[in-house]
Amino acid sequence: MLRTLTLETISKIGQRVTLLGWVDTRRDHGKIVFVDLRDRKGIIQVVARNDIVGNLRNEDVIKIEGTVQKRPEKLINPKIETGTVEISAEKIDIISHAGDLPFPIDTVGYDIEEEQRVKYRYLDLRRPRLQKNIKLRSQLVQHAREFLFGHDFIEIETPLLTKSPPEGSRDFLVPSRMQKGKFYALPQSPQQYKQLLMIAGFERYFQIARCIRDEDLRSDRGFEHTQIDIEMSFVDREDVMHILEKMILHIFEKFNQKIPKKPFPVFTYREALEKFGSDKFDLRSEEEKKENVLVFAWVVDFPFFEKDKEGKWTFTHNPFSNPKKEFIEDLLAKKNIDKILTTQYDLVCNGYEVGGGSIRSHDPKVLESVFEIIGYKKDEIQDKFGHMLKALSYGTPPHGGCAFGVERLTMILTGEEYLREVVAFPMTAGGKTAVMDAPSTVDEGQLKELGIQLINHQKKGSAFQQIIDLLNQHHIEYKLFEHKPVFTSEDASKIRNTPLHEGAKALVMMADDKPIILVLPADLKVDNSRFKKIFSIKDLRMATPDEVEKLTGVKIGAVPPFGNLFQLPLYIDQSLFENEKIVFNAGDHSKSIQISSHDYQKVAAGQKAEFAINKHAQEG
Repeated sequence: MLRTLTLETISKIGQRVTLLGWVDTRRDHGKIVFVDLRDRKGIIQVVARNDIVGNLRNEDVIKIEGTVQKRPEKLINPKIETGTVEISAEKIDIISHAGDLPFPIDTVGYDIEEEQRVKYRYLDLRRPRLQKNIKLRSQLVQHAREFLFGHDFIEIETPLLTKSPPEGSRDFLVPSRMQKGKFYALPQSPQQYKQLLMIAGFERYFQIARCIRDEDLRSDRGFEHTQIDIEMSFVDREDVMHILEKMILHIFEKFNQKIPKKPFPVFTYREALEKFGSDKFDLRSEEEKKENVLVFAWVVDFPFFEKDKEGKWTFTHNPFSNPKKEFIEDLLAKKNIDKILTTQYDLVCNGYEVGGGSIRSHDPKVLESVFEIIGYKKDEIQDKFGHMLKALSYGTPPHGGCAFGVERLTMILTGEEYLREVVAFPMTAGGKTAVMDAPSTVDEGQLKELGIQLINHQKKGSAFQQIIDLLNQHHIEYKLFEHKPVFTSEDASKIRNTPLHEGAKALVMMADDKPIILVLPADLKVDNSRFKKIFSIKDLRMATPDEVEKLTGVKIGAVPPFGNLFQLPLYIDQSLFENEKIVFNAGDHSKSIQISSHDYQKVAAGQKAEFAINKHAQEG
């Protein structure tokens, strides 16, 4: 089929063309109908007689045959690239009718609930903003490839089925059918493989790598992400930082981005904490923020080790990093551990960490000492990392590299705040896949073939996931807010831009030493004496932060208003239902959910909640 794309019509004035695409809009003017046709290159106006248009509607897929003609000077549309021409249609064929859309796609889409957008992602992706974002992401990767190929790097793919490494996050495990009882792990990164490639003699490697980590989801983090993964041999830290900086400048200057600070400033980790209070800082002035300026900076000289919650040593970034030269003796002797600095370097931009890497350990004794410091026994080290120690013993060049998050870089490029806006098929905040209903149960036969039997498979997950499951179970529509952590009802109201009285404040209380949850509007406070009188309670007090966390597994201030999630009695102030909608912290200081008060009452009533007929709250 000989087809002309919309943008090509500019050079085909007077010629007969065939166009294929979607109906973006239809405007009827009596006997004449104007149709805007959309394809991958843009939009063009089509002028047609009413009798050949028929029952054409928005988002129908159509074929148009007609002649390209120049628009009159007064009717030129400067807002679109084809605004100087239009198509005089002679024939219109409807290839595929479009049903009623679940939501409009001619808006930016931020106000549409996440569940709906992800469920119908193939329609959501039609909106111009997302089309632009996904194309920019592709161009970003293309520019990275251009630079790396131009600097003698070769692209090599590494396995997706591998062994569980100590990357600091949980793995997604894949059971082996051929070796029952054993599991592969999906890669959190290609870390070990790219080091093995350096040992193999491929001195400059890169990969656009898919990485998968079972970690808590945030606005800028998902289970899956893509990184520009790079490794080089015969380099020191400054060599790597220099070439990576050149690559970042190459990529972003291709998009005409303003980057005023070149070369990138370098701060030690200690300097960053002292000057900015964080190692993910924003160096822009208020004026630069308004102008969408990008300011990159390096952070170096990180501590190699830190204490975990149990007081044991763990690595801060990557166990395969090499310490700075002056700390190698201390590391091998396992002394002054808190003072050892690593060769790690992070790149930050406008408050985001966009990449990180290090010079790697190429001495097996150094790597083995790292694992001993973090608590591995000799036999564990051999079992988990013997292959790496063996490989390093066969003549390993000094080497180092970095990984840049494609999603983070694209978010910076587009100005988007959420990862889902720069990913074609993102997951929901509850970990559900776009369009497909996953995760899901599988056939018993599949489990049997893998030698797997499910036990305790209904064990509860996080409080947030339990809330999502509860709402989905009752087919309740909800709106999810992802925001900076908030710790008071007032701050939550401001960041969510919702009225304070719509907030459902859930308080864990001790009533005669028995825990309960009391829910009331966020602008009210508990009238202890009235509550005790109504429910014949002698003593009523707030639970301590430690008691709250022990009873719910949730930090104080993030407790959701659902008692049965924690097997606790639930008391709800009746005045809460004077609101049409309610919103509450969803088990996490940075996640909130909004539902109708009717739906909340339905779900809460299913938990045998006590509803107070008289208000037990007074204005705070």
